Amino acid sequence: MIKYKNFKVKIRKLTIKQAKLENAYGLYIPQKSAIYIQQNLSPKNYLDVLFHEIFHMILDKSGEKPTGEEKTANLIGTEFSKIFFQNPKLINVIKNCTT
Repeated sequence: MIKYKNFKVKIRKLTIKQAKLENAYGLYIPQKSAIYIQQNLSPKNYLDVLFHEIFHMILDKSGEKPTGEEKTANLIGTEFSKIFFQNPKLINVIKNCTT
């Protein structure tokens, strides 16, 4: 589960069949408060998809729609910092995927 502000989003498995149907390795579905990530990804790809889907969640829940490189970079840095502070165990996920 990922906490962000007052929201909680569950991390769920996406079957390879579902991933092919959606043409995606991951999905953020706000109506279900869930991030789906394809099973059997390499650790590097899992982490890449997880961060990608978390950023979709940030855009959805923050209400921000940045334009331009600097505003986007600021939003990413600020909001990911909030996510790491609210989810200290997320660091362990990163460590497990990179070792």
